[in-house]
Amino acid sequence: MVADCDWSDLPQELVISIANRIVLMEDFTAFGAVCKSWRSAATKEIFTSPLTHQVPFIMHPVKDAAGMLEFYSFKKDKFLMINLPEGEDEVCGSCLGWLITKRGDSKFNLLHPLNHSRIKFPSFRDSKENLSPLIIMSNFDFQKRFVLSSSPSWTCDYTIMVQSNSRLLAFCKPTEHKYWTGIVLEEEARDIICYKGRFYAVSGDGSVWVCDTENPKQAKAKVVVPAVPGEVLPSALRRVKLVESAGDLLVVFTNGFRDDLPSPKFRVFKVPLRDGKWHLDLEVKDLGNRTLFLGRDSPSFSIVSSDCSGFKPNCIYFSFALYGVFSVFHMEDGRAEEHFWSHYWRKPSYWIQPSF
Repeated sequence: MVADCDWSDLPQELVISIANRIVLMEDFTAFGAVCKSWRSAATKEIFTSPLTHQVPFIMHPVKDAAGMLEFYSFKKDKFLMINLPEGEDEVCGSCLGWLITKRGDSKFNLLHPLNHSRIKFPSFRDSKENLSPLIIMSNFDFQKRFVLSSSPSWTCDYTIMVQSNSRLLAFCKPTEHKYWTGIVLEEEARDIICYKGRFYAVSGDGSVWVCDTENPKQAKAKVVVPAVPGEVLPSALRRVKLVESAGDLLVVFTNGFRDDLPSPKFRVFKVPLRDGKWHLDLEVKDLGNRTLFLGRDSPSFSIVSSDCSGFKPNCIYFSFALYGVFSVFHMEDGRAEEHFWSHYWRKPSYWIQPSF
């Protein structure tokens, strides 16, 4: 039997030596969660593996266990449990390696799961002292979407956008703005994304808006791409996701987020931002050496498959809405296969893009 020991008593040079030998980001996350002294060694300078080639993983908040998070490692094909010191925070989103958390009714923050940096959101009232969209969102059961223009780990010049209900967006620059600015869309948005520094939203019919966020006093959204005509896409595929891949903005039409579908289908198109004209030549039938990750509760993204072992190229990874089934859709033959089941049914799941 191994006697109990205090891991925080290990010499710091030994802790740093251990950190230098870690390869996977999920192991680095677990390493930093051991204790305060180990967390101090879990720094960007210590972590020596190439961050651009880190493998994405899935995170689930653990039911009835404050501060406990479960990670699924595709590399190891197993689940890892991690305890965050910020146990009172409820995880309600993720983007670019950061978690969006809520404490109480309306205190939202950005939280980094590795170094535990915390960034508070601005006031929850607008410049006219009206309740901001975040307050409305925290009091009702709307689907929440959060998107960052860039990672706060890299720059202070970033914007965060929130979709608090089907037509209402809000944005702010936490380092500059004291309030949130709202944008009301003419139609229901199904997804939002930041692409080349600008925020875009898409509706179920393929209409795409671009949001002007440079001047909060003149914030607005305009349609830059109209609805997809019926001859290009049948009306059955009206669940949509926006994702950037190889420099292109793609829209993925699917019926694949329902639990009662025996054969989910996906069709991928390049968004015609240049001229706004949909046609069949825009369809992407082969992703090549790339893999798409469609987030139900977090933004979608893509990777170079050969850089991240464990993922299949020319495929789309996605999850069903309620029952925790994570599946893989093969673009080559239209075949879908289950990859793993999460035992947290009806709970949010978040793709985590490892980064500092």
